[in-house]
Amino acid sequence: MNKFVTMTLFAVFLVVSGIVYQNFYRPASIAPVKASGNIKEVKVRVLENKWKWSPDIIEAKIGDTVILKIFNEDPFDHGFALEQFGINKRLFPKRETTIEFVASKIGAFSFYCSVPCGEGHYVQTGTFIVTE
Repeated sequence: MNKFVTMTLFAVFLVVSGIVYQNFYRPASIAPVKASGNIKEVKVRVLENKWKWSPDIIEAKIGDTVILKIFNEDPFDHGFALEQFGINKRLFPKRETTIEFVASKIGAFSFYCSVPCGEGHYVQTGTFIVTE
């Protein structure tokens, strides 16, 4: 059999297998969530010389587009990491940084400073809560 025919048949098999998996076997917990159209904008501050977020608890509903406007009050860099949503952003001193993403998973997730910033670096944490 011609190798191009073999490759074409294999490609068709892979596509059909993917479609069958998507429609019948994929667990609901890993299915993509469609954006609801709701926008949740939250202003967050990194408090100067306190190694704290204000607020340190952020809430959203599943499917919300979340826009975080984070202002770093410190004269040095910080970072914002929310691993479950693939976010890791540097926060420059005395500037506002905007982070936008869809709240696609239900649960409580920790966020933290991802740039070593001083003595309180390891306690600079918060919680992002996504509800139905």
